[in-house]
Amino acid sequence: MNAIAKFSKALIKDAWQEFFGGKGEFGELTQKTALVFEGSLSREVCDTLIQEIERVLADRSHPRIWRDALGADCRILGFEKDIGGLIDHFEIKRRLLAIGEYLGTPIQSWHLMANRVVPREDNLGSGGGWHRDSPYSHEVKCIWYLNDVASENGPFQFLPDSHRKTIAMRKEYPLGDSRFEALMAEDMPVEVTGKAGSLLVCDTKCVHRGKPIEEGARYAVTIYTSPNAEDKKRRVINIED
Repeated sequence: MNAIAKFSKALIKDAWQEFFGGKGEFGELTQKTALVFEGSLSREVCDTLIQEIERVLADRSHPRIWRDALGADCRILGFEKDIGGLIDHFEIKRRLLAIGEYLGTPIQSWHLMANRVVPREDNLGSGGGWHRDSPYSHEVKCIWYLNDVASENGPFQFLPDSHRKTIAMRKEYPLGDSRFEALMAEDMPVEVTGKAGSLLVCDTKCVHRGKPIEEGARYAVTIYTSPNAEDKKRRVINIED
């Protein structure tokens, strides 16, 4: 895809979201890039979810586990299938409605991803370094921290306003590119630390990463969504399942 086509595609995606979206509980994302809601989950629920993550990861035959090459980032896809009634604490329907109102497109499919990140030499952090989830479209992630997250144990980092045209169209972060080796020296990322149970909501068209972890561990659960009910590429689970 050439530069003109990329530019046009991005403009169309932005125009759709600006005209039909930007509303609802997450409407402030249009200006703030990310929102944090403390106390979304109780510490007791967080501790129970951590136990469930460890239980699943201990099963080497589990079919929905992914690990990076270093063993620093271990993920459980479709985690809602492993936790029974604990799913109710995430208020999934409420989150899907809020995401759809912000995007201007109803959400048709979703799944939960749980992950544990631990220190390994040369680890790139959760997500494998600086990236956008989509180089063109706005997308929203809800990320629940299950343990206290400080600067040393892999907090979420993002480049403010990089989901908006002012930065998303800069030559340093080219349209159509989703991976970046580093940020420009003058670009200062925001680091999102928080207590167990905090909910981070972010428009992940922005440039972001999980900071490379130095000590301890970071446990989190993330909701992935799609407007496409048959989106097998993203391994989502239909809303009605």
